[in-house]
Amino acid sequence: MIEKERRSRTLTVLLAFIPILLAAVLWLPKWWENRLYRQSEEIAGVEARIVPGTIADARKKTENGMKAEALVAAIGKPSMLVGTDGKDARREIWTYYFADGTMVVNLTDGLVQRVSADFNPPKIPTSARPR
Repeated sequence: MIEKERRSRTLTVLLAFIPILLAAVLWLPKWWENRLYRQSEEIAGVEARIVPGTIADARKKTENGMKAEALVAAIGKPSMLVGTDGKDARREIWTYYFADGTMVVNLTDGLVQRVSADFNPPKIPTSARPR
């Protein structure tokens, strides 16, 4: 009798876990794919924010040799940034989207090396997938 109760209890527990396992098998791959897709979009600058102010004012506040922290204090966080660690140096590209243009700042080891400005309205990519 005790053996029969133990078997039925084990069977009940196993049957309870089957829907949980099935839901995980069906949901987890889609969640992972969407996560990777969103990370790829972030790297590409999809739906990047527009920084308040004008590109002309920001360009006046930006100088070669300026530290990254000083740049953030002067004009704010970039709309998007990408970076890479090399053998001897860390290189980054910061992109600022303003309503009236785009400013791209190249940094090496946290110092501004080059600044370029495009005075045309920015073309910020949008996502092809619904949220």
